[in-house]
Amino acid sequence: MELVIVIGLMAMIGALAFASFATSRRVRDVVTSGQNTLSVLRTAQTRAVAGQDNLPWGVRLESGRFILFSGASFASSSNTTIYTLPASVQITNIALAGGAQEIVFHRLDGKTDQAGAFDVRAIGSASQTFSVTIDPSGRAYQSGTAPATSGTRVTDARHRNFTLGWSIQNATTMRLTFSDPPNPDFPYDIVMSPPAPRTTFDWSGTFTVGRQNQTLRIHALSITSTNTVLSVDRDCRYNNKKVVIAIDTKAIAMYEADCATMSVGAFGGVMNEP
Repeated sequence: MELVIVIGLMAMIGALAFASFATSRRVRDVVTSGQNTLSVLRTAQTRAVAGQDNLPWGVRLESGRFILFSGASFASSSNTTIYTLPASVQITNIALAGGAQEIVFHRLDGKTDQAGAFDVRAIGSASQTFSVTIDPSGRAYQSGTAPATSGTRVTDARHRNFTLGWSIQNATTMRLTFSDPPNPDFPYDIVMSPPAPRTTFDWSGTFTVGRQNQTLRIHALSITSTNTVLSVDRDCRYNNKKVVIAIDTKAIAMYEADCATMSVGAFGGVMNEP
């Protein structure tokens, strides 16, 4: 009788331990999958804001996977990356504006017309859920943990236009000089294209400074033989290092590390916010 009781207790403890382990694993899979989905959403918005490939970027949501893509839609995209969810996890309760299944982030401003929410959930357990919200500004976050608003466009220091009063038509080199104290400055020279004499200029890129990515887009709104209107897109969410922008050694602008403080260089002309 005692042996039967001991065996029964051991079986009960084993069953409870297995159930606890299974529950713990499902919770881990849900949280990891939710965080991965958020990371890919933010990657899509970052690439859209940076103007990567001169396209919007988006994420398609399906029950067992989510897909990063470039372009206005998944169906028309030639650049996709598929992320498969664990077998115990699914995406459900997709409620995006317009009944969409894809969140597309606008090029340059990172906003979306598909604001809404969805759940990353353990199959068969509604209590194990990681809910995600995307607001019209393009911010993606775990529901109930909305980040503080970054502030006005002045605070974000995005989209500044510089009427130079001189022409970059025959310029050859753009230099971005990043600061990362106490390390030496990081100068990056970009060969300007198309070749001179040019009537267009559109550059975007990402550099790693002190293990932090810095993403900018610099392009000309107009170029004549006597003047250039240059636009600089620098989002505070993706830049945290001081940078000086110059063309053929002529200083255009300097952005401080706090991103809210900036000044016009000696050759930056007149700055305005579009």
